[in-house]
Amino acid sequence: MSALSLASFGVAVLLYAAASTLFYLDVAAGEEVAARTRWAPVFLGVAGLGHFTYVLIASFVAKVCPVHSLHFLLSIASLIATITYLFARRRFKVNALGIIVAPVGLMVTLGTFFLGTSADTSALPIAFTGFHVFANLVGVALFLLACGAAIMYLIQERRLKKKKLLLAKKGNLPALDSLDKAIHRFLILGFPLLTIGVGSGTVWARELELGSPDMVIRTIVGYGTWLLIASILILRGAAGWRGRRAAYGAVAGFICEVVMLSFYLLRPVVAAG
Repeated sequence: MSALSLASFGVAVLLYAAASTLFYLDVAAGEEVAARTRWAPVFLGVAGLGHFTYVLIASFVAKVCPVHSLHFLLSIASLIATITYLFARRRFKVNALGIIVAPVGLMVTLGTFFLGTSADTSALPIAFTGFHVFANLVGVALFLLACGAAIMYLIQERRLKKKKLLLAKKGNLPALDSLDKAIHRFLILGFPLLTIGVGSGTVWARELELGSPDMVIRTIVGYGTWLLIASILILRGAAGWRGRRAAYGAVAGFICEVVMLSFYLLRPVVAAG
């Protein structure tokens, strides 16, 4: 069991690294190395399979419920982002987004292995906690993809504005229109899950009465993120907010999600202090 766990970990790390390299070459050199980089999505898919196998085996070996382990939750969020990307890359024409998805998978896999697990106890039923966690994980994965597409949009737009057309053609970044549509679709898919996550998270609101600073800030950031994404979607339909403004909004929304996750990361440290 341990040998299989280590083998799946090794496969995931090596193929995540290989996919990251190939996606980088694809973006940096474009058509010049297109034939060599066509295996990048395949490597990423197999890396994701190895990652999933490692998480599954490690959960049984460590006897830690994935719902109560932050490191494994981040792994699952990364896996969801990988799967979503593999299905969406051709439809949304955002193949280059792999340059963000693959390194994130690599970092999360290494973090899970070297940092171990951190249990988080909850008095709530496991089914409810799992529902809350699942909604948040899928939402984070979709916002990660939206943020990645938004960053690429801003880079591509800046290139074109500076009239670096040769540089823009050399790289293999998607067209601005494709990136804008991808940002919108990822936000549309992630928003209902964010709503579920924020709504179900209000069950913990009773802890606010205890005066826990991290809980107060996390709740404020959660509702702030929901309002931000809702505003972006409403303004896109009502006021035609597209392009750069939508891209900045997607990046800001993902940063808010990261801030919320950071409080989960810091909670064991604060409790130990």
